[in-house]
Amino acid sequence: MEKIRSFIAIEISESVREKIADLQEELKKHKERISWTKPHNIHLTLKFLGDIEASKTKSIGESLRAAAKEFQPFNFWVKELGVFPNFRRPRVLWVGINNPGNELNNIHCKIEQQLNQLGFPEEKTRFNPHLTIGRVKSQVSDQFIERFKTAKFDGDEVEVEEIIFMESKLHPKGAIYTPLKKIRL
Repeated sequence: MEKIRSFIAIEISESVREKIADLQEELKKHKERISWTKPHNIHLTLKFLGDIEASKTKSIGESLRAAAKEFQPFNFWVKELGVFPNFRRPRVLWVGINNPGNELNNIHCKIEQQLNQLGFPEEKTRFNPHLTIGRVKSQVSDQFIERFKTAKFDGDEVEVEEIIFMESKLHPKGAIYTPLKKIRL
């Protein structure tokens, strides 16, 4: 049976991508071992599905449509910088999200409920919306941590009008994402 690697996401605006690319260029000057997310690949993941049977794409699309119909377009803001799991041993560098209306958490929960009916397990960890900008390959210097903590990042607003069911193909030069279905809110 054919399998595809997939996830559910929200795309971000080109202006946010440009601001993140500028930030990455500034941080790259430190020459740390970090795998930087290509700006065109930066997105907000609502749910990672992993390897799924290709035959399930139709039912997943229908479940996403059912989840999305309960929501209107909304906005969120990208703002502060952070890391997972902590600044002592950072593994993931991210840009944080501010969503005062809590629509991101609500739509995430609705997607979880819908996909759970198809047999996808609900996430065990709390949903923490963010944009991954880099993955740390080995311990970074204290100077880099301080620079990252004090980096100036002018946030921006993102308008959300759709969710995207995305295929992810891994290649040596990075992942290639292909939209399978776009579902309007």
